[in-house]
Amino acid sequence: MDFNDQDVIIECPKCQGEIVVKILEITNHHTVSCPECSAKVDLSANDPSAKLGIPKTYMPFEGLGDYIEEVEKKRKKK
Repeated sequence: MDFNDQDVIIECPKCQGEIVVKILEITNHHTVSCPECSAKVDLSANDPSAKLGIPKTYMPFEGLGDYIEEVEKKRKKK
């Protein structure tokens, strides 16, 4: 499994809704739309919302498996 293909959850800076994105999208500075409010979220490195993708408590890799499972469950609900 490629690390860049992993889904992470970021918080919409406008409505605080959850947005599921791939790590590669953050790395490549993509722009995504919030599924809750349709706001555009810039995933560039200087955007604070992109830094919320993986909480510090999961870094560097402690508990990452549990976090990935949580993201997958939320992704399947949408």
